[in-house]
Amino acid sequence: MQTQQKPHYTTAPPHSKLDVRVIAVWVSVAIAAVFALTGAYFWGASNASVTEVEILIPTPAPVIVQVTGEVNAPGVYELNAQDRVLTAIEVAGGVTEYADIEGTNLAAVVKDGTRVFVPRIPSTPVSIFSNQTSNTSADATSVSPSTSNPTSVNGVNLNQIDLNTATIEQLTSLPEIGQTRANQIIAYRSAVGRFSTLEQLLEINGIGEKTLEAIRPLIVIQ
Repeated sequence: MQTQQKPHYTTAPPHSKLDVRVIAVWVSVAIAAVFALTGAYFWGASNASVTEVEILIPTPAPVIVQVTGEVNAPGVYELNAQDRVLTAIEVAGGVTEYADIEGTNLAAVVKDGTRVFVPRIPSTPVSIFSNQTSNTSADATSVSPSTSNPTSVNGVNLNQIDLNTATIEQLTSLPEIGQTRANQIIAYRSAVGRFSTLEQLLEINGIGEKTLEAIRPLIVIQ
């Protein structure tokens, strides 16, 4: 009689503790990589948005203006955008003692390619009173009756207009001289200086020989 053998079972070996640790390390590395990539993405996007805002900020262009008239240093100057007429006059050395700033808008914003003109204070004509006239209620501007020519004093015609002190009103009273020509004469006088000859009027655009001959008897240079 044969002896019955017991069945033989093969059991699998238990998992090694080393394998579990390796898997845990790899999982940790993967998680760290995911966080690193996510942070890099958001950091790059943030920097890109800041750079874009800086590029979109425009820089205002400067303006070029001409400053003339009763200023100490007439010329062409470069100013910042939104500067005022007051700034343009200050850059040109300020106004002279003859400047009429009451009629100038100092708060106006200068524009590129424009001209800032500071006019001269209109001179007040001086009346000549006779010291030999007993009746003061008569003609207060008349000269002495003993004067051979009642329209002149010391050889100067009282009806003549001095080009170096004439106002707009006096200049426009001359034949063929309107508001535009009167302004040009005053602007020329402010930019170049006092007239020394009547022929200097020919240097002003629009005044020719015909106009000069028409007003020559009525103007003088003192």
